[in-house]
Amino acid sequence: MATTPNCENFDLAAYVDGELDARADLAVEAHLDVCSSCRSELNAQKQFLRLLETGLRKPEAELELPHDFSKKIITTAENNVVGLRSWKERFNAVFIISSLLLFSLFILGAEGADLLAAISTILQKLAAVGSFATQMAYSFLIGVVVLVRSLVRILNPADGVLAAAGAFGLVILFFLGLRFVPLRKILRPLI
Repeated sequence: MATTPNCENFDLAAYVDGELDARADLAVEAHLDVCSSCRSELNAQKQFLRLLETGLRKPEAELELPHDFSKKIITTAENNVVGLRSWKERFNAVFIISSLLLFSLFILGAEGADLLAAISTILQKLAAVGSFATQMAYSFLIGVVVLVRSLVRILNPADGVLAAAGAFGLVILFFLGLRFVPLRKILRPLI
């Protein structure tokens, strides 16, 4: 298809599919009159489309799929996909972002240090609030576990089914309580 230097300017696939406007159609047809390579490529594409259409229309040529076909496709797709970007693209992105960050700090000059200090202070406060919320949730859940264990021990240990049902009921009541009194309402005064 590349015998003439202008062959690359014509999209034969779009021409076959009828996706070109009238002006581009005329340009492709004029080029096909003078270029035998593009004409043979066009004929090969048309022949392929005819074979594909006749192959798909035959009802007796129905494909037999294995019983675990979708599982095989999913497994193959998951195994073959390693990422959308290569490591070079990721490295280039990190390099560009860090270069822009350094450039912006250079442009800011003395204000850049103040900006970094303000960002650092905000991050420290967010970390402190997150740490406090995590510690509070952990302590709350430990308290629930202690209460459940105490109630289970109060019940007759020989009645394991009754103890398990009681513990399960307490857990359900706990989650229903969280449904009606969301954790954000509890944490709102603290934040």
